[in-house]
Amino acid sequence: MTHDLKERLRDELRSFQKELTEASLSEALRLLESPLAGELTERHVREVAEYRPIELAGERFFERAWSRSKEVAAALGFALLLGTDVVREDLLALAASLSGAGR
Repeated sequence: MTHDLKERLRDELRSFQKELTEASLSEALRLLESPLAGELTERHVREVAEYRPIELAGERFFERAWSRSKEVAAALGFALLLGTDVVREDLLALAASLSGAGR
């Protein structure tokens, strides 16, 4: 994947991130910060997009109905494309800006 393509994908990711609620952002970060994040598959992403919980090695994520499941699923999909570290860093920055810590 070229640098330009990665940057375009990150820009697209950020457009989805703006729509996340704090609760959905928190749950996405819980997953991406978990050692289980490497087990995330496209099937899991589809399940989240369809408002269904997922389970990784016995741990459940997204058990509540999320009003922004499509956006969360998009962020998780980008994690599959760009890597969990890249997406996690972006989500952490967003969380910090929402909490005022980034000011």
